[in-house]
Amino acid sequence: ESEIPDYENVLRIFKKVNGVPRPSQHEEKMGYFLVDFAKERGLEYVMDGKNVIIYKDATPDMEGTPMLTLQTHQDMICVAKDGYEIDFLEQGVESYNDGTYIRSKDNNTSLGADDGIGVSIVLAILDSKTISHGPLECLFTWDEELEFSGAIALTPGILKGKYMVNIDWETDGELCIGTAGGLDVAANLAYNITETPSDYAAYNLSVSGLTGGHSGVAIVNGGSNAIKLLGDFLATISDLRLAAIEGGTFPNVIAISSKATVLVPETQKAEFETKWKKYVAEVKEKYAAVDPDMELTIAEAKTPKESMTEAQTKAVFAGLANAAQGVTEWSETVKDIFETSNNVGSITMKDGTLNIEYLVRGFNNDNIAKLADNVIEGFEGSKVGFTTRKYGAFSPWNPPLDSPLMNYARNIYQEHFGKPISLRKVGGGLELSEFAVAYPDMQFISYGPTVNDPHTINETVEVKTVKSTWEYTVELLRNVKQLKN
Repeated sequence: ESEIPDYENVLRIFKKVNGVPRPSQHEEKMGYFLVDFAKERGLEYVMDGKNVIIYKDATPDMEGTPMLTLQTHQDMICVAKDGYEIDFLEQGVESYNDGTYIRSKDNNTSLGADDGIGVSIVLAILDSKTISHGPLECLFTWDEELEFSGAIALTPGILKGKYMVNIDWETDGELCIGTAGGLDVAANLAYNITETPSDYAAYNLSVSGLTGGHSGVAIVNGGSNAIKLLGDFLATISDLRLAAIEGGTFPNVIAISSKATVLVPETQKAEFETKWKKYVAEVKEKYAAVDPDMELTIAEAKTPKESMTEAQTKAVFAGLANAAQGVTEWSETVKDIFETSNNVGSITMKDGTLNIEYLVRGFNNDNIAKLADNVIEGFEGSKVGFTTRKYGAFSPWNPPLDSPLMNYARNIYQEHFGKPISLRKVGGGLELSEFAVAYPDMQFISYGPTVNDPHTINETVEVKTVKSTWEYTVELLRNVKQLKN
């Protein structure tokens, strides 16, 4: 067989991809980038809403072989270091390759290797003039990270392939054999503002420096959540009033920072400060191994003229305290993976509305629904005006382990690398759960290079695994004659 083309083109394309702003639900610039890429190479393409499909004919030696559908997603979770100024709608990510890892420059932002590196591998395939392959349709979806919007909105029947290869897995040398389902829960409060009593004192509280991470992956590490930490403490304080609060970014990201301005009666200042000091010591000790850089601060502040009523304030923090954070039940069959989990991803308070966003995950839809209902009851049960909604539901994905595509993928890996590929189930979600419903006769596999700490400023992709994933992809393409049409 001919030699595999060098993977360096993948890295060159990845740098270009990272130069394109592509936050989840704002992928327009990425869509145009993909269309221009296709046009420049004379490749047929379709824009299906914000999804992009690029087609490439079979090479002459592979005519009559099965079509493969290569699938990745355009968007990335955009997070930045506290204090680092960037407009993700207009600016791309600066990346740095030290030969071992690619990361964002100075770890200022998330990298976007999830799934920019998968996109780059597929684009390098489309760019190649030497790789043998059958007919290809390459699907680049939008908004995978938040709501699977692209996968859900895909025009029914538009895909023609029988075999889908998803390159959105984050551990080299593995095939994904199952992912969790999930359900977003939002709690909203149109809050009442009243004049702050004259005998109240104000404090600014903050939590920062947490490790955070992907709520479907890092959640099993037992780290803390900045919003939950503030909520649990403030739920213990009586006669409290809330003036401002914010924290986190997205439901699928464990919150690494949060801050609040709260008010307590002047007569309770000493007790409040003592309680905070004790709480800080407790949580720092509890999470020292996972969140060694945790910082919790308190400072007296100028008392705002207006603040939320005591009743609504109490309900906000009772709801936050009631909702579980992290793993709520461990799997009895798969080591080190949850059965159900929950993450509070963001809290905002502006223009008269307080909004709290959760993402419940699990491998059983009934258990997901029960946990979501418990979160909802914690807010609606307070009877102070909270409204809630469930949205963005996606089902668990449990593919058959003996499908022709799965067997083919395992055999090709064994032949090329001289060792078996590992099989693993994970708590994150993949769009394959949606495609499996829409295309019940399609077969699926998922793999990818090693991406560490996705959805955080510490995100990296391991360079040598980009090389091995590239080689594996090329081998899957040029041996596709082994699959039946």
